[in-house]
Amino acid sequence: GIGGSIFQFSRVDFTNFEKADDRYNLDLRLRHNVIGPNLYIARELTPYFYLDLQGSLGFTKQYVGGKDKVKTLYMIGPGLQWRLGEYFDSRYIDPFFRLGVSYMRKNFDLKYTGTEGDLPEEMAWVLKNLHNKHGEDRNELIPVSLGFGVNGWINDRFGIGVQGDYLWMPYKDVANSLQGTIRLIWRIGGKSKKRPPVVEYIEKVVQAPPVTVEKMVEVPAEVAEQTSAEICELFNNIYFEFDKSDIRLVSYETLDRIADILKANASKKYLVTGYCDAWGSFEYNVGLSQRRAASVIKALEERGVPSGILKSRGVGKKISYIPTGAPNNVREGDRKVTVEIISNRDYWNYIPKNDLRK
Repeated sequence: GIGGSIFQFSRVDFTNFEKADDRYNLDLRLRHNVIGPNLYIARELTPYFYLDLQGSLGFTKQYVGGKDKVKTLYMIGPGLQWRLGEYFDSRYIDPFFRLGVSYMRKNFDLKYTGTEGDLPEEMAWVLKNLHNKHGEDRNELIPVSLGFGVNGWINDRFGIGVQGDYLWMPYKDVANSLQGTIRLIWRIGGKSKKRPPVVEYIEKVVQAPPVTVEKMVEVPAEVAEQTSAEICELFNNIYFEFDKSDIRLVSYETLDRIADILKANASKKYLVTGYCDAWGSFEYNVGLSQRRAASVIKALEERGVPSGILKSRGVGKKISYIPTGAPNNVREGDRKVTVEIISNRDYWNYIPKNDLRK
């Protein structure tokens, strides 16, 4: 990455100290900041820890020999980052803490006391660096960096990083400092930040007239097949309000007919399955199909069908055939409920009454 840094180093220059009648005239120049470019490189050790190397160059001015001269600072050193984004499953916003150590060299002075003028017209001054150590100056330093930052990624390759560091100087009476950095960063290699699609394998659901294997009462085979086919056909005529689990009024007569058939064949077990079209998210459609299937069960039970012979489930858009770009009246064919006659009692006892989310 490449960006810019600003350092806090408070310092003062006095110029043109002179006595004029009953007062003294002087010029004071107070400077706080050292600003310059920053270079940054980091390597992933684990998803939670990164090793980095950062280098900064800073420029400022100092009054020397009667005029301002450009002075410089450079600092370079490694650091260890503790990345927090993985803890929150955050792929594009990645905050971190940083601990580092650097070598710093500067060629400007940090003066805290001094005198101006010549005796007997002499002025002494003191610069107080509040909330910090003060008094000594060194041109070569080994600061310890304690920092916090945030990397915000625009895509898989480019992002913007912001970082703030407290520079602790491990020397007696040498002032500590602050550093702020903003940079443009880019990734080379690494995993994509886009979430992979969720792949789920499901059993193929085939809508066909069920075959009755176990019979609780004897009825002619042709009558049983005719009844099963009629139920399946009636379920194809149950319609719902758009994006809701409310059953349309036009389907009430169909529900009455289905209820009569099921009450006449109460020895069987019926599994009602809800479906949705391809429009909408996977999670939302699963929930909608579950609620629609449960709505059909509730409507049939209100019409006198025994509760113990009905169960429901929803599969969302897992087997929707019509794409989202097709007209609504075409996609309506994927918004439906079907019914299966379950003859395997162990299977029936295993599945729940419904799969509504709590």
